[in-house]
Amino acid sequence: MKIQETEFERRKEIHEYLTTTHMFCLFVMMFALVLSKKMFSLANYNTTGIRFLAFFALALLGFAVITSYNTKNASLSIESKFTWIDLLYISFPLVVAVFTLFAVGTNSNNPEAILVLPVIITASLLGQKAGLIMAAVGTFIIYMENVYLGTTTEVFIIMESNLIIISVMFIVAWFTGAQTDLDTQYRLQLTKLASTDFLTGLYNFGYFQENIHEYLRNASENNPLALIIMDIDYFKHYNDIHGHQAGDSLLTVLGDILTEKVNSSGFAARYGGDEFVIVMPNTDINKAVELAEQISELIRTRKFPGEEHQPEGKITISCGIAVCPTHALTPRDLIKHADQALYRAKSLEKNKVEMYFSVFDSLDLEGDEQELLNSIRTLVSVINAKDRYTYGHSERVTDHALKIARKLDLRQEDIHTLGYAAFLHDIGKIELDRELLNKVGPLSAEEWELLKQHSQWGSDIVKAVKKLHPVVPVILYHHENYDGTGYPAGIKGTDIPVLARIIRIADSYDAMISNRPYKKHLSISAALEELKSHAGTQFDPDMVKSFIEILKAEMPDTSPGNPERKIACNS
Repeated sequence: MKIQETEFERRKEIHEYLTTTHMFCLFVMMFALVLSKKMFSLANYNTTGIRFLAFFALALLGFAVITSYNTKNASLSIESKFTWIDLLYISFPLVVAVFTLFAVGTNSNNPEAILVLPVIITASLLGQKAGLIMAAVGTFIIYMENVYLGTTTEVFIIMESNLIIISVMFIVAWFTGAQTDLDTQYRLQLTKLASTDFLTGLYNFGYFQENIHEYLRNASENNPLALIIMDIDYFKHYNDIHGHQAGDSLLTVLGDILTEKVNSSGFAARYGGDEFVIVMPNTDINKAVELAEQISELIRTRKFPGEEHQPEGKITISCGIAVCPTHALTPRDLIKHADQALYRAKSLEKNKVEMYFSVFDSLDLEGDEQELLNSIRTLVSVINAKDRYTYGHSERVTDHALKIARKLDLRQEDIHTLGYAAFLHDIGKIELDRELLNKVGPLSAEEWELLKQHSQWGSDIVKAVKKLHPVVPVILYHHENYDGTGYPAGIKGTDIPVLARIIRIADSYDAMISNRPYKKHLSISAALEELKSHAGTQFDPDMVKSFIEILKAEMPDTSPGNPERKIACNS
């Protein structure tokens, strides 16, 4: 940011200098114009006062043009292309100079010298090449002046008699333009330095934040903007084993791959640490998934030193995707949703591409209910921050629960209700202290009784949203056991709502395979045995059977040469 601020201040100073120089050149041209006897030969205008009034009127017009142009140009990118506005701007002083030259005629010594001023303006603004072209134009105008005055039409004679003026124009164009070009190159290098990540050669976080707004303004239904956030799986593990130099090498390789795969219409940037972002205009969801998959495949199949020590035996990445305007309309929401999709990919399986999906998107709410739902979403975020275990737990439980529901061929309406309930099943934990949620040792009897209240608190919170009323009993009874030993009501069997029984299994399974402050996670096979052993007591036995079938079907073939990969596209 310091480099960017320095570059901005330098550009500001340069434009102030250019404005002053251009105004001075214009002042000279206007002054020469109003002193012309030909221009003010009529008796009504042949007074000093009228001449100066005319001078100030013309100067005011010129100064307004120069000031407005330089103010606008100061905000443009250094790499902006030559436009008709630039042509109009450099044409204005040229026209004034030509008009003055032909008006003054022979009434002044060496009036051709005024053509040096448009050359200065052009070279100082557009560089050496444009300055030399303007000097050539000035030379042609000198020739035309001699023809107009009837002096001579011989090119050699005209060049000889005006050699000094013509030489001065080309020297000024060459020197001033060279200074402009060198300064532009310097500022381009400084800008690149400020916007580039040194390690990977990609754009940096600052560039991403500055440009995502511009890309989003141009996004529409016909020109969707895709944002892909990707993260290297178990990167800390790789760094800890092989050292930071190996980690840096891995980041550099990923930067090279992104540079190769991302076309010039978009850009890739290092978001921070081992996270990268890709911004792609005119890219819908399917194209974004295809691009993310191609990059993931290149990383997964590439050989890296020491990759055999990774948990999956290879280097992999996880990707989260959100698209504007499908998923978000503001940069903040687009980044947040892509980040949520990334976390979902990492929390469920890793080595995965996830599109943004929210169980709440299908709810048609208005007014106060929408505000309430936004408040509930905020509460979920607060819980995630308070409880390291809860963070991602609700997403995983939702995923498992929906799979069970589809396996049981439940109605679509019930599947939607289950999605809301599974995501919100722990919302009552907002009432619990952070210390209790993250306690390392076993809970005391008092603490356990307090913890059991979260299902009641959660149902009370959700009750405020009318369209979430079907979710209330599911949240309330999701800790009831099939044999009646659960809480809060101690109901059993089919008296427990179907959706609550599903969440009971999904919730417990995720707890088994996740690390908790007071216990280590179980392996998947051990968790399956645990589910079997408690079927009929804690869990609905038929649902346990269905869930085990689902999990076994999803287990990848771990034989060599079969890297199974899934894309999650929830609906």
